[in-house]
Amino acid sequence: MLMMRGWQWILWLWAASMMCIGCVTTGIHAVKNPSVPALMPEGKTISLAGKWKFHPATLAPGNLFLPTLDDHDWPEMSVPANWFLQSHDFSGTIWFRYHFSVAAQLRDKFVTLNFAGVDYAADVWLNGEYLGFHEGYFEPFRFVVSPHLRFDAENVLVVRVDSPREEVGRAWSFNKRLIKGIFNHHDTRPGGAWSPRGQEQNTGGIWAPVYLRVSQTLSIDSIQVTPVLHGKNEQAEAQVELSITYDGHNTREFSLAFALSPHNFTPDFDTGGQRQETFRLVPGKNKLVVTIPCANPYLWWTWDHGYPYLYALEVRVSDTKTLLDTESTVFGFRRIAYDQTTKQWSLNGHRIFLRGTNYIASQWLSEMTAEKYAADLTLMQQAHINAIRVHAHIEARDFYRRCDEVGMLVWQDFPLQWGYTDEPSFVDEAVRQARAMVTSLFNHPAIFTWCLHNEPPWDASWMQYKYLEYHPNHNKRLDSILLSSLQGVDPTRYVYPYSSTREHPWFGWYSGSWLDYGKRTQEPLITEYGAQALPDLQSLTKIFGTEELWPESKEHWENWEYHNFQRHETFDIAKVPQGKNIHEWIANSQGYQAKLIQFAAEAYRRQKFNPVTGIFQFMLVENWPSLNWGILDYWRTPKAGYFALQTAYQPVLPSITYAKPHWSANEPVNLELWVVNDSWQPYPGSILRYVLWNEAMVLEQESVTVHIDADSSEKILTIHKARLPSQHYSLSVTLTSAAGEILGWNQHDFSIGVKTR
Repeated sequence: MLMMRGWQWILWLWAASMMCIGCVTTGIHAVKNPSVPALMPEGKTISLAGKWKFHPATLAPGNLFLPTLDDHDWPEMSVPANWFLQSHDFSGTIWFRYHFSVAAQLRDKFVTLNFAGVDYAADVWLNGEYLGFHEGYFEPFRFVVSPHLRFDAENVLVVRVDSPREEVGRAWSFNKRLIKGIFNHHDTRPGGAWSPRGQEQNTGGIWAPVYLRVSQTLSIDSIQVTPVLHGKNEQAEAQVELSITYDGHNTREFSLAFALSPHNFTPDFDTGGQRQETFRLVPGKNKLVVTIPCANPYLWWTWDHGYPYLYALEVRVSDTKTLLDTESTVFGFRRIAYDQTTKQWSLNGHRIFLRGTNYIASQWLSEMTAEKYAADLTLMQQAHINAIRVHAHIEARDFYRRCDEVGMLVWQDFPLQWGYTDEPSFVDEAVRQARAMVTSLFNHPAIFTWCLHNEPPWDASWMQYKYLEYHPNHNKRLDSILLSSLQGVDPTRYVYPYSSTREHPWFGWYSGSWLDYGKRTQEPLITEYGAQALPDLQSLTKIFGTEELWPESKEHWENWEYHNFQRHETFDIAKVPQGKNIHEWIANSQGYQAKLIQFAAEAYRRQKFNPVTGIFQFMLVENWPSLNWGILDYWRTPKAGYFALQTAYQPVLPSITYAKPHWSANEPVNLELWVVNDSWQPYPGSILRYVLWNEAMVLEQESVTVHIDADSSEKILTIHKARLPSQHYSLSVTLTSAAGEILGWNQHDFSIGVKTR
């Protein structure tokens, strides 16, 4: 080494120190590949989002996990994303590789690799070390990677993702093996449920965030909070179950501090609580249980009955000198109950009527953001919806957070749709994933029930006409085992065994007439009802261009059916007239959906708690560019059905009953006026005013004073007209409180002796 003068030595030391400072502040760490920057955590996490290398596994060697493999000429794909949204219409296995470096400051930290969602199965390697396998598209999973990270070279993360097609055969859809629900077999999938193309546009991919989580010595893996209310809800406690992984060799004592505080509100008086405990942790996994009293609890309510008060629970783990890890969760104090005798649901001691919809946000969950979910929930609230059935799948986490925040109840289906294999290995995996659903979503107060299977074969006798292999007990053992496996896992919610075909009447679409909804039902819960409707012309043009807007050839009709249009049901059962042009067809289609939805919803609401306890229209949005049952199309443009539901779901509804929309000449007309009140307050001295008019003049108007009981449904009066001239008529009804506030409004159009418009 050359000798340096004193000033040169000082200058060298200064330059070296500046280089070191630069390393710390910019996170740059010397690696073999200088183009890969070293990553430092933002808070406790390091995002691994970005461009990942990928290679389909078809005819590829099995050693693509090796870190020494040269992948520089592999194409790139953004992660997180469903690969179809990255222009890869592929079913099967894809290898993903991601190169990253970590700063040397993390050398002594405890680091886990976290996946928020991979569809459908994943094998994971880091630097050539096999970390493990995971199955299931919705469940977050993690691996401890501290021993496998490199600080003197870049790291290579490899994920082999498998999202295959189900084995194609005569009865593949009756014996499925993938627990993906509507994401691989459903009427609203690309290609529909029963065509050979029904598994196209695969949902596979690393669709949710991937990140490193950094702590010291140990990590808080999960916090599960069971809210408990006492007495008349004046006292509460949070029963906390904590999972901690301790990366030590000997049992040690640690201090745990718990802080319970308001999350989305400023309280008028002290609420929440704190607690500090000392626990001995053993090397590896630890389960801890602690109870934190909460003074003056604020309760979580639905948006139409109150405010959704939420609490944050923060957990901090320390040794004698250092804060080692901290984690928090958000939950709400609320009591959900289901009376199996009356079939009624209650929230915090008050029975509640469910004005619901079925929801599938998108076929590819990575395209949904917190902002998009918020926009959908706003549209739901504007339609007076207070409950959502997440139909035979599980949404992204942002959806549940938003529902908690706005006060929207969630009926959560497990992703079982129709038939599955009864093989023991599948049953075991279904049990594992069902428990994972409950534990991973446990803290969300919005979820009020778990439902385990939609239309299982043993309850769906129509399948005998679809499958030669049909057996009336198919999947019955599966569902029985699932139900028993969840008993006691969640004491705060009722487990609904299955969504039955009895609860899915589908009058006017798959059978009968839409007027059949006017008959009394024996079913307390209606979890599907509705009809298809075309979207508007602009959306139709986005789907088909201009050449196929009026399908005439066999190829055109096949493309319409691929996009979920059901020709037989539309023309032969619903008898929707196609009209002379596309404008008339759209109007006829949307008009039919609207009148069916409003008629059905009002008929069921008039039977409130006698016996009907909740209804779920099918469905809110179209989850891909298609034309099916949504009252909002894929681009969230409302159809006429949206406004019909908005009218029928008014919390205080003046309802109009009728037997038919068209009366013969000289036939007497009978119309009944009801008031349905879903609010928990009475409205004494209210004014019900109706106006009957034809195309030329007002024929009759009357106002009556009514006392509206809280949480009620009551017939107010009957309008009887013996001889009305052959014309078109309208009846409008307005309900006003004693203070002059408009509580609700409705209108019914009908005709006598002339063709219905």
